[in-house]
Amino acid sequence: MQPELFLVAVDDDGIVGTVMAGYDGHRGWLYYLASAPERRGEGIGRRLVARAEELLRDMGCPKVQLMVRPENGGVHDFYAAVGYEPFEIWTTAKRLIPD
Repeated sequence: MQPELFLVAVDDDGIVGTVMAGYDGHRGWLYYLASAPERRGEGIGRRLVARAEELLRDMGCPKVQLMVRPENGGVHDFYAAVGYEPFEIWTTAKRLIPD
């Protein structure tokens, strides 16, 4: 819906990271941040998050949120380091198209 919020980090070898962001008029969201496993620790994820936040801010977005699956706990330290704080919320979903 907002292709300008789909970011791809590239170098001479190809794609090294991606993030999708969205803004619904109330809050921004980050989805599917990833960096190439062999390139982790180089700041690619930090730069992608910073750029997504900048674009959202330019759209008038007052806050940004993201969700992390429980089995992906290894990223908690990364998000804390870039300023994200956990909060308790009840999350629910309804599948519209079966897997």
